Amino acid sequence: MLISDLMLSGVKLMFLGMGGVFSFLVILVFTMLAMSRLAEVLSRSPALNGTNELSPVRPVVTQSGVRSDLVAVISAAITRYRTTQV
Repeated sequence: MLISDLMLSGVKLMFLGMGGVFSFLVILVFTMLAMSRLAEVLSRSPALNGTNELSPVRPVVTQSGVRSDLVAVISAAITRYRTTQV
């Protein structure tokens, strides 16, 4: 077998592999776009159109600039950790 035949085989195999990877990535991109659009459609709720019945809760910030809800969560986590690590 000549070296040119081997090189031609290698080039064909390279293009076959690169074409397979490229096709997979194109399919992956379009699938992700379709899933994103589907998630947007499914996340829209007819109950929330127009007026927003659920108003967001604003966190209470202390004078030092620390949110009190975060302080409570961190304190509870530390307490639980200390009780389980005895």
